[in-house]
Amino acid sequence: MSRTQSQAGINQDYFQIEKNQELVLRLFRSYYRAHQNSGKLFDDLPDFFLVKPIDLKNADLTTRPSDKLIIDDCVNRAQERRGYVGVSKRKNPKLNYYWLELAVLPFVLGDPVSENNKNEFFYVLSNFIEYTKRHPKVYGDITAEIDSDKDLALMLKEINRQGISLGELLQVYPQEMLVQFNANWPISEVNKLLMTLKDNDQSWCEVFFEYLIYVMGRKGKGG
Repeated sequence: MSRTQSQAGINQDYFQIEKNQELVLRLFRSYYRAHQNSGKLFDDLPDFFLVKPIDLKNADLTTRPSDKLIIDDCVNRAQERRGYVGVSKRKNPKLNYYWLELAVLPFVLGDPVSENNKNEFFYVLSNFIEYTKRHPKVYGDITAEIDSDKDLALMLKEINRQGISLGELLQVYPQEMLVQFNANWPISEVNKLLMTLKDNDQSWCEVFFEYLIYVMGRKGKGG
């Protein structure tokens, strides 16, 4: 998902979580009830913003049962997490129409990684990699062989590229609203990270998972 929030003309009020209820309800009713997917309402919409789940709960927003199930599921999971519903705007440039996709924030390790939260996941993964650089005695330095291993260098570059795209959102929202992880990286948190990485659909992620296992295993043997 594009997370660029600097487009000219977007309505900055969508970012005001305490004040964006009426804007969001209007948007959802246009999209889910009137089935509108083009026009100024969408042109003014940011690529991504957060909304409090309570603002969507029990609101009459949809005509299709499938849409209601999606919204209700997101709202309930966001409330259980004491978090937010993330709203992403997508566009088909050839047909000039928009569509909305919903996600539950903040991202936590163990969540399935999708197009809607991959930036959050790679941001967390980047933080773990940086942790290993600063504390190589704990799990080993993941970046230690970057100068001699071109494949590793490419994977780290891709991880940083995808993770850094969260930076513009961090100028709008505090980190804890977007991602949650233990910055001290206890083994339980690392295990969740490894499993989330292994289950990622991008093929190179499984290769990187194997590399992490290799580095950590070598460290465990005193390497």
